[in-house]
Amino acid sequence: MKCASHFLWTLFLIAFSFDHLPAQSKEHAKPNIGFGKPAEAEISLVRIPGAVASGSTTTKDPVLKDPKASQDGEWLRIEVPFSTAKKITPEIKFKFFLEGYEVLEAETGGKDTEKFVILSGEITYRDVPQGTRHFAAMFLPPSSLIRFAGLKPNGQVEWSQNRMNLRVEAWDQGAPIEEVFDLQSEKEKGPSGRGGKKDSDWHKAADAQEIPGVLLPITETPFWPKDYKHYPQLKKI
Repeated sequence: MKCASHFLWTLFLIAFSFDHLPAQSKEHAKPNIGFGKPAEAEISLVRIPGAVASGSTTTKDPVLKDPKASQDGEWLRIEVPFSTAKKITPEIKFKFFLEGYEVLEAETGGKDTEKFVILSGEITYRDVPQGTRHFAAMFLPPSSLIRFAGLKPNGQVEWSQNRMNLRVEAWDQGAPIEEVFDLQSEKEKGPSGRGGKKDSDWHKAADAQEIPGVLLPITETPFWPKDYKHYPQLKKI
């Protein structure tokens, strides 16, 4: 009986101590950055704004075998929602990992093959104000879209239909946050056979090659500065 009373008294003291912590300490106990749900991510194939495309001052366009590979072809836009609790967060860094399949052209008479790759890119925002919905975004240009869409006909739509894996990690002023965004995290396995609950480390697979820098920030696309208001302030690296 004495031991039980002592145990209950200890629990009371712990609860009392936490309840009387300074407000600042309680605030630190809550994560500053949180990701949205997988269904809230936007992955879409988009074309450059007409005003940008028609504003060119050049008189001759490049001659390409596949016009879809031109800069005015389709781009892949990837947007992941996140929230911030602090009034201002000085710096937030994101790293994106996107599942892809590089097409390897065969020599004459042979068949093309494909290789599993991880397309990655990093972006940093500064002085991010408190908000329940921000967007971290990266883009894959038209020629890279063709290179990494694999051998399936119209393989590009595998991304826009959320059938590929996407993982996003974040750092709050240099400190990694525990939560990660994983597009297929609510499924046992991703549609491609990779990822999901049974393969959460798909981006570390032994048969994968990471290709860093292929995913681009908006400032390296034709969508800048038209869409400047949609994203937090970028930090120049």
